[in-house]
Amino acid sequence: MVTIYDIAARCGVSASTVSYVLSGQGEKRRISPDTQSRVRTAAAELGYVGRRRRAASPSAQGRGTPVIAVYWPRRDFEMCMPPLTQGLNNALSSSPVPVNISIRPYDQGYLGALLENQPPACDTMLFVVGQKDDLSWLERHPPVVPSVLLNRSLPGYSSVSVDHMEAARLAAEHAVLCGGTDITVVMNTVDYYGLTSRSEHMVQLLQSCGWDPEGRLLCCANRIDDGYDLGRELIRSGRLTRVILCAYDMVGLGILSALYESGIDAGKTVQVLAVSTGPQRLFARSCPPMTVVDLRTREIMERCLSMAIDHAAGRLAGPRSLAVQPEIVYRQSAPQRALL
Repeated sequence: MVTIYDIAARCGVSASTVSYVLSGQGEKRRISPDTQSRVRTAAAELGYVGRRRRAASPSAQGRGTPVIAVYWPRRDFEMCMPPLTQGLNNALSSSPVPVNISIRPYDQGYLGALLENQPPACDTMLFVVGQKDDLSWLERHPPVVPSVLLNRSLPGYSSVSVDHMEAARLAAEHAVLCGGTDITVVMNTVDYYGLTSRSEHMVQLLQSCGWDPEGRLLCCANRIDDGYDLGRELIRSGRLTRVILCAYDMVGLGILSALYESGIDAGKTVQVLAVSTGPQRLFARSCPPMTVVDLRTREIMERCLSMAIDHAAGRLAGPRSLAVQPEIVYRQSAPQRALL
């Protein structure tokens, strides 16, 4: 199969230049008319088959079981993988029609390169997208088959998304109820669309309540070990506040571990809460059980796949969008105000 890299080698240009020309963005990217002509000529001579022409699978033409391709990142999604897979299983178990699921992992930031060089060969695509670069690529390249986005929304795509702003409100409101303005916010070092937008909105809401971020707005990687190290440093330096609000649940678990190891009573001396994509049974059994704003990842995936199945079976025409409301689950690490 001829790829854009073959065309790039023939023309002496970059693969991205070929991609821009063949996707109709040559003028926008200020690629010279001569280069655009050479790229198109080389593509025709080599017999390049573009995404739009090769997208449909045999089942899309009425031959066989519908195929749904599920794209999700290879890394940084460990905590939400259990609810994601459970949601997939639930949707498949309740599906009125048989479908084939093709799991297609990708490296974050390179989703576009994968789709350019790997024929979709499916009836519907379902995307779990983290980084903004991948989302931007999808926005620039309209879907060639019905496509569903999990926790993101773009024109031309169906979507099932949590209400990110409501999640930020629930977290910020409970933090203020528990600690007034004596709050530490732990954001993350990665720039994921949903995570970043929720975090920024949390900070804005806290500031509107009089919270001062000076020295109390910290960053931490999305790992339990990093949360543990941060918790140890806060204890060692005497910088613990009444509330620690984490933008990601793995960090919160690490901080709880550091507090427990130091003999600090989380839930009384210090309140810890986090926004969560992970399995709720884990947080119900942490030490102590951790209060979270649950983004309902399992339910979102279940609804995403059900929507994808409806598209593949021809029961759903045109993009549809669905919003899922988050919920706060009160546990011992930051109990309800009435229990404090």
